[in-house]
Amino acid sequence: MTFEHIDVGGFTLEATSSEAALLSAMVEHARPLVHNGPYRSYLLPQTTLQGRTFNPSAYFNDGKLESVHLTWADPNIEGGSPWKGFSFERERSIADADAAWLANALGEAGAGRNTHQFDWGSIWSGFDERSGFSSVILRYNR
Repeated sequence: MTFEHIDVGGFTLEATSSEAALLSAMVEHARPLVHNGPYRSYLLPQTTLQGRTFNPSAYFNDGKLESVHLTWADPNIEGGSPWKGFSFERERSIADADAAWLANALGEAGAGRNTHQFDWGSIWSGFDERSGFSSVILRYNR
């Protein structure tokens, strides 16, 4: 799997996805996160990819999809704050689990790296100390 196309609640996220198409298809389910001029992002319904459940968010610039962020949907914090029980050690552990999951999903192409390049863009997996969260980020070429 290269993650070039991701199905989220019946809508396919891919390099050519537009903000207008996402909102038309998921008007009831796309929760706005950031609206700052041309930069907009939306939290989307949970999705399971290769056996791991994520909370995906889509990031747009001027209506064009720039990236999809996949944050592990920890079943222990359902309905609660993701900051409850937060620790850097825990997030780094989640980053390690994300990296192992991604390497398995990509096969040999994923072994031992945090960034993976493809014709359509790249995938990064790790812990971002500024945000305080671990995630898998798909970035699309423009």
